[in-house]
Amino acid sequence: GRRGGAMAVVPENRVLSFSVFKWSSYSSTYLPENILVDKPNDQSSRWSSESNYPPQYLMLKMERPAIVQSITFGKYEKTHVCNLKKFKVFGGMSEENMTELLSSGLKNDYNKETFTLKHKIDEQMFPCRFVKIVPLMSWGPSFNFSIWYIELHGIEEPDVVQPCLNWYSKVSLPLRRSHTQLVKGENQSECVT
Repeated sequence: GRRGGAMAVVPENRVLSFSVFKWSSYSSTYLPENILVDKPNDQSSRWSSESNYPPQYLMLKMERPAIVQSITFGKYEKTHVCNLKKFKVFGGMSEENMTELLSSGLKNDYNKETFTLKHKIDEQMFPCRFVKIVPLMSWGPSFNFSIWYIELHGIEEPDVVQPCLNWYSKVSLPLRRSHTQLVKGENQSECVT
C-alpha cells in the first residue's frame, strides 16, 4: 500500500485570486473588472477593448506569486463576434520580464474553455506574479475584443512556491544582468561618437 504522508507532496491545484491591474483600453461600460464575474446570460458582463488596434491587453496581478497551471475563459450564452479567435497569454514575476505561456484561440460557442499554461522551464516549475492576456483576433473581422470571464488555476502554497521563486530569480537574474550591460554599452558608444 501507499505510505502515509505521500499525498501531502502533491499540492492542490485551486482557483487563484487576482485583480485586474492594467489594461490597454475599454469601451463604455465594458470594464476590465467585469472578467472577475461569470454571468454568461448578461450581454454587458465583459471587458471590451476600445479598438482592435494592437496592442490590446489585460494585465492581471496575482494576490501572491503562484504557479499558474491553467486558464479558463467563460463566454456569453450565445456565439459572439467579439469572442477571441486568437490570443496569447504571458506571465512572469515582473511586467517587464514575461514568458509566453500560451498561444491559442477560443471556439465561437457558449462553452467554457480551459487551457494548460506553460509553467515549467527545464522540468522546474516557475511562479508568476503577473499574467497578461493579449487578444490578437476576434471572430468577427474588425470587431473589438471581448473577454467575458477569466479563472486561473494553480498552486499558491508558499511551501511549494517559495523554492520555485528562489530558483527562478537565480535563473532570470543573469539574463537581466547581461541585458542591462548591453544597453549601457550601446549608450556609451553613442556618447563617444
